[in-house]
Amino acid sequence: MPNSNVVKFEDAWGFSKLDVFKACKAKFKYQFIDKLDISTSSPAMDRGSKMHENIEGYLNGWVDKLIPEVENWKDQLDVLKSKDYKAEQALGFNKDWTKRPNWFGKDCWLRVKMDASYKEGTKGVVIDFKSGKYRIPSLEQIELYALAGFCIYPDVEEVDAEMWYLDTGDIYRKTYKSEHVPGLKKKYEVYAGQIYAEELWPTEPSMECRYCLYSKTREGPCRY
Repeated sequence: MPNSNVVKFEDAWGFSKLDVFKACKAKFKYQFIDKLDISTSSPAMDRGSKMHENIEGYLNGWVDKLIPEVENWKDQLDVLKSKDYKAEQALGFNKDWTKRPNWFGKDCWLRVKMDASYKEGTKGVVIDFKSGKYRIPSLEQIELYALAGFCIYPDVEEVDAEMWYLDTGDIYRKTYKSEHVPGLKKKYEVYAGQIYAEELWPTEPSMECRYCLYSKTREGPCRY
């Protein structure tokens, strides 16, 4: 008799999914397989979305003014506008790391949201805008950003992955060379394989449970 508790993930993965999977497999199931309708909106998230939307509009010429929260970035954004940049890309890749025209396509394996990117000579630059306090970004996010950069600019020799912290004025930057790509691809193919191989989605209790919207203290479905 088949195990009715066995469930497979069959959608495309990305950084946020990997981040949740590594923290708690049960949470991954609740959020990305069961898709339980639990609101994650907050004033801070709404503010961050407003900042991102304004920057996107400014870069694309839809608006000519920046809101007060991001006006200190005008000089850097004007430099970005002077380059052959692309803003707010929803990038989908298949298992061969080839960019697909539609990130909802059947062969889309990995999804990456990129706030801005451009190529200059033999270097690619990929940028993520972040609101809130400065903190060292997740290594997985930086590496996946860099890999996406090499995939959309296959002829570059290196990629700068940058995180622009809108509230603090800081920029975190890490450079990857083309020789790093095979090892990085292998690393994330293994991670993705773990996500697609999982069947039971066990709970993994930790102090993070106190903040989880699926915890029993928040009247969620989890037993912790």
